Order: sequence, then C-alpha cells, then structure tokens
Amino acid sequence: METVEASVVEEDEKYFIEITIGEEMIWIPLSEDKPKEVKSAFNKLIERIKEGEFEIELDEVGEDLFSQVANEYITQLNREISEVREEMIYLGLIEEDEEDS
Repeated sequence: METVEASVVEEDEKYFIEITIGEEMIWIPLSEDKPKEVKSAFNKLIERIKEGEFEIELDEVGEDLFSQVANEYITQLNREISEVREEMIYLGLIEEDEEDS
C-alpha cells in the first residue's frame, strides 16, 4: 500500500489539509465551510483510488487545534477511502490489487 503525504497549511489566516498526490496538490479547507472545494477534493481522491490502494499520512501532528483536527479528519478519510475502494471492487469498477487479495 502506498502512503500519500499530507500536511496542515496556513495561508492568509485560513487552514487547509494539503495532500500531495504525484504532482497534484489537493486542498481540503479546515477553517472554512466550503462544500464545493471538499467535494472537488473527494472527487480527486476517488480518481486516485482507481490507481491502487493508498493511505494518507499527516507528516507532522502538532499540538495545535488545526493539527489535531486534521489528524482526526485524515483518520476518518482513510476509513472512507478504504470503504469506497472495497465498494468499487465489489461493483467491478476497479480490479483488486494482488496485495488486496
């Protein structure tokens, strides 16, 4: 299983989870309610699911509130990615990796 790096980023007093997949950066807002941006990020992650199994790992978990929230968010996101991948395999939308068997 591949590990994908993520970090908490602060820009203009707004906080995001930045997930690096290849050369693409996926940003999930933490300090603002932006459902369209979250939906776009999830769609990109679903596209990545098609390429193979992966897990997101926060590069550094600090003691600050946003790091703690991001860590919990990523834990839940990893569960959901796994569930979506299993469902996609079950529906025949993607093939199971040898490691998944």
